[in-house]
Amino acid sequence: MRISQEGARGMFQLNLSDLKQQLKEVRDAQFRFWVGAAFVVLAMASIQYEEVIAPGVSRVGDAWMGAADGFRTRLNGFSL
Repeated sequence: MRISQEGARGMFQLNLSDLKQQLKEVRDAQFRFWVGAAFVVLAMASIQYEEVIAPGVSRVGDAWMGAADGFRTRLNGFSL
């Protein structure tokens, strides 16, 4: 059985378009996977920040506010 040159070219183009479609689907799946993984990592970092870092930052802020209040009361004690 002989395939004409035109028929072979058509099959080759069809195979290339199928290959392009499959590569696009794989690329899209990879993209969705990495975006999902990045979302999970950011969500975990956000949770850790809320549970571990934020309370410590709050304590530092409270200490600064206490020191500022003490400094303000001492400054108010000075009168000219």
